[in-house]
Amino acid sequence: MASIRIADPMLPALARDFGGEPAGAAATITLFALAYGTMQLVWGPLGDRVGKLRVIAWAALAATLGSLACALAPTLAWLAGARLATGACCAAIIPLAIAYIGDTVDYSVRQATLARLSTGTLTGMIAGQVLGGAAADTVGWRVAFVVLAAVFLVTGTAALRMQARLAGAARPVPPGAATTALSLLRGWHAVLASGWSRRVIGFALIEGALMFGALAFVPTWLHERAGLSLAAAGGAVAAMGVGGLAYAAFASRLIPLLGERGTLTLGGALVAVGFVALAASPAAGLGAPTWVVAMAACGVAGIGFYMLHNTMQTLATQLAPHARATAIGLFAVALFVGQSVGVSVAAPVGAALGHAAVIAAAGVAMAVLGAGLGRAVARRRAS
Repeated sequence: MASIRIADPMLPALARDFGGEPAGAAATITLFALAYGTMQLVWGPLGDRVGKLRVIAWAALAATLGSLACALAPTLAWLAGARLATGACCAAIIPLAIAYIGDTVDYSVRQATLARLSTGTLTGMIAGQVLGGAAADTVGWRVAFVVLAAVFLVTGTAALRMQARLAGAARPVPPGAATTALSLLRGWHAVLASGWSRRVIGFALIEGALMFGALAFVPTWLHERAGLSLAAAGGAVAAMGVGGLAYAAFASRLIPLLGERGTLTLGGALVAVGFVALAASPAAGLGAPTWVVAMAACGVAGIGFYMLHNTMQTLATQLAPHARATAIGLFAVALFVGQSVGVSVAAPVGAALGHAAVIAAAGVAMAVLGAGLGRAVARRRAS
């Protein structure tokens, strides 16, 4: 998650260093997300075939090299290409970890377990936002990628050791299974043949476009309109992660109380409250949010987003228990392709209408999304 979000607060600094506008530097975000999403089509079936922990370990070590390439980038095109390669490697890590939990944790407590997993991913998101902005403001954005490379190296080495300890405990591969183009197509078809699977994956596509399309430009908007430093702007947006951590801390009590429909509906509504407040909040003489208001609004939106997204992840783990990593991979494809589309659309629309309008509209749409999926879940459970 740190790698996914680290470039968000860097956009103005990248534009200054390489020439151009922040919207042009946004390729470092969109290409990462595109590679992250599309590579799920490979990593998911491969994880089912050779073992999820093994794939996670080698992908993290490969991401070490990708992050170093980012740090050494002589041009914006080089940086965008290195981010593309890093995104392709990172694509294996979180989705296969979710699939591993799906293999080993009963569904009745899986949502709460995934909420605890969110503690790590949220910490990464916060670290990425803060590190990216702070490095760009002080020692230079390249240092942030060096730090990221060191984290990947440590993580990949630890995962290899864990895999060695658990060797032989993974679910056996069916006789004759092979990771060929035909087997990949069969796996994808097996998941997508279900109407319910298509619906959940479609909702993930919309969620990615709405949430991350708006969020990617919030640090730049805060920097340009409210006069915040890149570090302060990145820290304000990182409050979303703090909100998510708050949800994770109470998830085991909230989930039984609200149920899946209630969690989805309330989560979408809280995103709307946070995003609309962020877009509409005044600042003295600036007409834009202050740092404190931005932090509070992003915190509320973070609680809502992780309520909604955690429930969607839990639903995705049960789409195809016989090919769980493949199903999670397709879910992640939709989420991150949606992010790429959302960022690509939000850049010109925000430039034309203002990013405040984009943020507010995305929040309202997220409320509709949560309520709609909540009704669908309720009807499915009833039938």
